[in-house]
Amino acid sequence: MKSIKYTYPEDKSMLVAAEPEVLYATAPKLHRYQIKKFIQLNELLPFSQAEWADILHISDRTLQRYLKDDKPFEGLHAEHLYQLENMAQLANKVIGKPAVVKNWLLQTKEILGNTLDFSSLRSFWGVKLISNEIGRLAHGVYI
Repeated sequence: MKSIKYTYPEDKSMLVAAEPEVLYATAPKLHRYQIKKFIQLNELLPFSQAEWADILHISDRTLQRYLKDDKPFEGLHAEHLYQLENMAQLANKVIGKPAVVKNWLLQTKEILGNTLDFSSLRSFWGVKLISNEIGRLAHGVYI
């Protein structure tokens, strides 16, 4: 019986699969999301406080307290905001001005059997689906 003799590459640092970094962030980066960054994100995605509270699954009053006390977001809120920030940066490159991006996000879209609208921003999976659609728009793949 024949055996396959395979020699491994000498440079083992390249054995990690390369993927787009649009939706990923390293673990140490995810611990906190500073209010200063949130204000910058609000310039990219100009939602109202009530809309942001809805996206983050917190009350409007809690969001006001975070902003007033300059308290950073932590845990899942921070991770969600990092994901939204990556999506917003991609959307602003592909779609254009923040107001246009906001209007596009508020419209209901039927994509590959999924209905995407503003409520999609409330979940990690929804943000991923929206980011995928923005990627398709960037490359001219209309489905």
